[in-house]
Amino acid sequence: MNATAPHTFRPDRVAYFEAAGWRAYYDHKWPRAFWLMVRLNREEFHMSLLAALAAALDIVRASIAFAPADNDVPEATKYVRRYYEKARRAAGLHADAQTLTELEIRYWVVHRQLALERIKQPDQDNLGPMMKALTELHAALFEISPQAARRSAESRALAAKTVDRITGRYSTDIAGDWRQVETYLRQAYRAVLEH
Repeated sequence: MNATAPHTFRPDRVAYFEAAGWRAYYDHKWPRAFWLMVRLNREEFHMSLLAALAAALDIVRASIAFAPADNDVPEATKYVRRYYEKARRAAGLHADAQTLTELEIRYWVVHRQLALERIKQPDQDNLGPMMKALTELHAALFEISPQAARRSAESRALAAKTVDRITGRYSTDIAGDWRQVETYLRQAYRAVLEH
């Protein structure tokens, strides 16, 4: 494994940037999302500032294409692929950008579908498909076994489910739920390092 592989990131910093990035995404605060992604890219993938800026632009463009109800998945996919091409170069990832893109987009699509289902039935326990998608993504991205990736995927899926309570407007404690999102993400990224 390359000395600057994603295993060397600080999980609590990555969790903070991702949680804050999700919040900016759902609030459609794109400039804030951009700067958070610049910082995440530098932390998680050890990108230079210029590469982090370019990659943040790609992932925010992907997010803007994916955000609407009538989203443009091919456009989002194009930008996610560009993002992972930069991440691969910076972090020395072994998985190819196309594979990482397919796994990332699959997670985005599954998450959206499950979030819509939970709006109708908030107590529904439908984490299985999201955990499967995240397990495959984390195994490829962090170069760990599916068994090791499952612990991380479970915590990240719980974070996504908590976000869905907020965005689905059935949260009874929005501030507390955002704190819980970050807690779950810390657990997810710590699990990657503990594999």
